[in-house]
Amino acid sequence: MKALSLFSGIGGLDLAAEAAGIETAAFCEKDPFCRRVLAERWPDIPIHDDVFTLRGEDIADTIDVIHGGFPCQPFSVAGRQRGRDDERYLWPEFSRLVGELEPLWVVAENVPGIFTDDVAGDVCADLERRGYSVGIWCYEAAAVGAPHRRMRVFFVGIRESMADACEERQQRGCEPGIYGEAPKEPTVEQFAGRGLGAMWATPTSCGNNNRAGAGPHSGDGLATQIKREEASGGVLNPAWVEQLMGFPEGWTDLDVDEPRPRRGWPAPMGMGMWGTPNAAPCGMTAKTSGRPIEKSTHLETQVYCAGMEPYGAPRAQAGQYPYEFPRTVKGSKRRVERLKALGNAVVPQQAYPIFRAIAEMDGLERSSVNA
Repeated sequence: MKALSLFSGIGGLDLAAEAAGIETAAFCEKDPFCRRVLAERWPDIPIHDDVFTLRGEDIADTIDVIHGGFPCQPFSVAGRQRGRDDERYLWPEFSRLVGELEPLWVVAENVPGIFTDDVAGDVCADLERRGYSVGIWCYEAAAVGAPHRRMRVFFVGIRESMADACEERQQRGCEPGIYGEAPKEPTVEQFAGRGLGAMWATPTSCGNNNRAGAGPHSGDGLATQIKREEASGGVLNPAWVEQLMGFPEGWTDLDVDEPRPRRGWPAPMGMGMWGTPNAAPCGMTAKTSGRPIEKSTHLETQVYCAGMEPYGAPRAQAGQYPYEFPRTVKGSKRRVERLKALGNAVVPQQAYPIFRAIAEMDGLERSSVNA
């Protein structure tokens, strides 16, 4: 399977998709620093810099999936929440490219503020008009073991023809191991209470830079929390924030040629972190618009996390683990750029179950066609 990555940032969704076996065919990202990170980590993949001028015909490969975290600033509580009136509201461009390329799958990520003024309804209506069944999943990074909450919304669209085929197989009971009744697992609160400890503030593009008190929308973020708890007198270390966000170590450091595999909180993607296929969603809710609720049920049973004992999470108000980078630093090259990029990024492990489910169902569909 091949994917077009829109609003790619530093590649959080792409790391998740590739861990599930989905290859990135092309990126589209405006921010110059993020483009440098993408070019460093994926040197052979083309990067487009303007979603307004990107056309479906510019993509050489057949695209199975379009995914992206379209800008969240119009809806984020860290901003002014202007919604559709914000010039950064770019869902229409995302939707246009879906219409031009007609992928089998669409994955769009955003913040819970997108439910303001029913913008989420616009997203669902657009995808349904283009022939997709749509499900919405809302869950926290903490549900996969992260030491911060970071609630995010994932819109998942599947072409109706493929959704019909999946539903037919489910009704025939062809894949009971995947579509069977799922046992209940602990909620996020129960999960967090089993050794995870107090949560850190989730990294954000403004809260990472200690802007608390600068204005009514600046927030009281991670940098301020660290400043209160650390006596070193330094500033927030982007290398530590990378660990908090689940990225490989050195991912945003352009002087690091080979980022090290991430150490710490959850198990690596694809290494059994989410238990068995029948494990139920942990602290997650699913919402759908109109008819697609039946079509989305089979996907919900695929998006899961195990009720496992968390280990190695860098807990707030706790001493550091040996693997952790220092939480503060006296000086760091490109520190502000790195923190901004990480604050806008997607936690790869949070998105991974969705892409794994897509890859597995695509494999089942191809097997059924070839049978």
